[in-house]
Amino acid sequence: MKKIVWLLFSAFPLISNGVTQDSLSAGDRYLSFEMNRTPYISGAYFLQNKLALEAGIGLSFNGENDSDGLGIRLGLDKYLRVSRLAPLVGGYVKFEINPDALELAGWEGSRLSLGGHWGLNLFIFQNFAAAGTLGAELIFNSPKEGDNSTTLTSMTSSIKFRFFF
Repeated sequence: MKKIVWLLFSAFPLISNGVTQDSLSAGDRYLSFEMNRTPYISGAYFLQNKLALEAGIGLSFNGENDSDGLGIRLGLDKYLRVSRLAPLVGGYVKFEINPDALELAGWEGSRLSLGGHWGLNLFIFQNFAAAGTLGAELIFNSPKEGDNSTTLTSMTSSIKFRFFF
């Protein structure tokens, strides 16, 4: 049993040693799958070292309520250092059509969101990373019926899986 435990502890540094620290360089790209209230598929391109431009799309098909939704997001992520566990800060603008299907907003229409977040990106393998973020959003609602409104969401969160290439 001691040999198995020792083998597991010795294998972890070997796996993590293969993680490249230059995956956040200018010209690098990644594909991201975000698990959140609205699942997003995003692609990112590093404009310069540690600065990524990310664009994504979120789709929701809710046949039971006869409501489908579309979300489009564009943002920047700035990584504070290049390491296996890299902290990041970022911001984004997001436009959603029929957010009732996307995030259970309770109404149909459209909305524009401005958000900011901070988080951590952990390289698990050389070309695979997991990231978690926390942040806040300012939402401008434009429902089909009723009054326009502005909402400040106190906290947003997401978990992202990223494939670098």
